[in-house]
This record gives sequence, structure tokens and C-alpha cells, in this order.
Amino acid sequence: MSQEQTASYTAVTEMAIAARFSEAACDRSIEIACLQPEQADWRRYLDRFLMVVGIALIAAGIAAFIAWNWAELDRFAKFAVLQGGILVSAVLAWRFGFDSIAGQSSLFVVAFLTGILLALFGQVYQTGADPYGLFLSWAILILPLCIIGRQAALWLLFHILLILTVIMYYTQVLHPPEGWWQLAQLVGPLVWLGATVLDSTLGSALYLANAIGLVAWELGTSRGVPWMQNRAYPRLIAFGAFSAVLPSTLVMILSASFGDQANLHFISPLLLAITTAGGLWYYQYKQQDLLILTLCLLAAIFVVTSFAIRELVSGSGSLLFLALLIIAEVAGAAWWLKTVAQRWASQS
Repeated sequence: MSQEQTASYTAVTEMAIAARFSEAACDRSIEIACLQPEQADWRRYLDRFLMVVGIALIAAGIAAFIAWNWAELDRFAKFAVLQGGILVSAVLAWRFGFDSIAGQSSLFVVAFLTGILLALFGQVYQTGADPYGLFLSWAILILPLCIIGRQAALWLLFHILLILTVIMYYTQVLHPPEGWWQLAQLVGPLVWLGATVLDSTLGSALYLANAIGLVAWELGTSRGVPWMQNRAYPRLIAFGAFSAVLPSTLVMILSASFGDQANLHFISPLLLAITTAGGLWYYQYKQQDLLILTLCLLAAIFVVTSFAIRELVSGSGSLLFLALLIIAEVAGAAWWLKTVAQRWASQS
């Protein structure tokens, strides 16, 4: 179903529930409104899903094949496999067209294998380049594909590569990790990436990158650009924006002495406050999006709870108050989101 049909389906369902219809009557109302997906719709959804999964597995299989047979394969064979995959994918993208699901998936494989080719070149010839150079080169090379491809997946890949470039450049050139950051590197890459945003300077830079991407996408959405109506990209970017400034804000609230060990300043709380307030207004009145509203409320709950933890004294009574506070916050947020959703349904 389209976004309009989905909204209508939700509105009809909520009205049926409010009128206390039985389950059979509710299903009948949806059927009368012609909002029930037909068999052809399910087949089309399954075809698209299986095609995307299949192409993604093929791309991952090529990378895994080279990695598993690294010692046995000659360097020319490695390049031939990767470049052959890129060539075949490019031909398929051109053959099916950039607007079809097959063409879009093939074009994404071209962008993905381009990065694998760069990594292979660096491993075979031992260029000694810094990792941030790999991600930056990868992003530059796939930028033309993003422009001609006009799909959210390619732009999301481009955005992730820019984010990784900023992180790697900051931690390798501007501010190499030391102390507990080195321990975070030993725990694992995800833990280390999470620990990097505790630096307010880096977190602010990542926030700025995410904010620019989010504003650009919402501007295209408001102007009716067809391929920018997808909501997955702005939701992921909004999550990245909150994740860039929320950890350092919570650290500043919970432990003032932590500033001696990390680069913390008040830019992160300020950006978090502006983002939360702006998001609650924009995604309530301009662009209806319950998920991003939920992210805004979740950030506010984290901040309020952190202040409560800082001010409370230890003891069983404090723990009980904290538990009741969290329950009240979650219940209030859920009630408000339900009220907003009902208001949207009545306006549609």
C-alpha cells in the first residue's frame, strides 16, 4: 500500500475501534473501504523483498569468496572477480533502468563493491593510506551513482561513509585516542564507535553532518520529490543526530568530574535541546512522523531521568521514586503520542 492508503487504513481501523466494532465488523469496514492488500500486492511485495535480499547476498558472497580464498587466489583473479561483479551489476542496472527495483538494487551493488575494490587495492599493494582515506575515496566515487540513482539506500551509504570519514579523521589525525579510549578499541568496534561520541567536539561534528542530511531530505520531501518520500532515511539520520549529542550530555549531567578525562562542553546539551524542541514541533505539525517524535521524547526522558539520578540520594526510597518516575515518563509519552496520532487521524 502507498503512504496515503496506509494512513487511510490506520484511520479506518481507529474509527472502528472507537465505535466498538467487533473484529469481523472491523475487517468488513476495511474491505468496504478497499484498503485490504490484494493477492497481487502481496506477490509484488514478496518479489521486491526477495530480489533485494538476493542481490545483497550475492554482493556479500563476492566479498566473502575473496576473503575466504585470499591465500589461494592470485591478485589478478581477485581483481577480476570484483571488477567483473561491478561490470555485471552496472550492466544490469542500465538494462533494468534506475527506477526499477532490480536496477536500484544492482546500482547499490556497484556502490558496495566499489568500496571492496578499494580495500582490496590497499591490501594487495600495501599503500599505507589511513582508513579515513578509504572511506572518503569510497564516498567520492559513489557520489555520481547517488545523483543518478535517486534512491534512499545509496544516499544512506554515502552518508554513513562520510560519518565514518569524520570519525576516523578525528580519532587518527586530530585527536588520537588515549587512556580509556584505547581500552574501548580493544572491546570492539561498536563499543569504540559509541565511546567516540562522548567527545563533545566530535559529537557536534557528527550532529552537524546528520542535521544537514536530515534538513536536505525533509526539504526534498516537502517539495514533493517522488524518490525522497521514503521515511526510512530521515528516521535513521534523526537517530544518528540524537546519538551524536545525547551520550556526552548524559555524561555531563551524571558526572561533572568526567570533564577532566574527555573533551566535554555545553554545545552538546544545547544542540540536544534545540533538536528535541524543533523535532517535537516540526514532526507534529509539518511532517507527521511518530517515530521521530518518539525519539524526541526518549531523549527528554533520558535527560530528566539523569537529573533525577544525580540529585537523588542512595537508598531504597530513592530507587522506588526513580522507578515511579520512569513509569510516569513512559506512560505520559505513550499517552501524548496516542493523542497526536488520533488528532492526525481526525484531520485526514
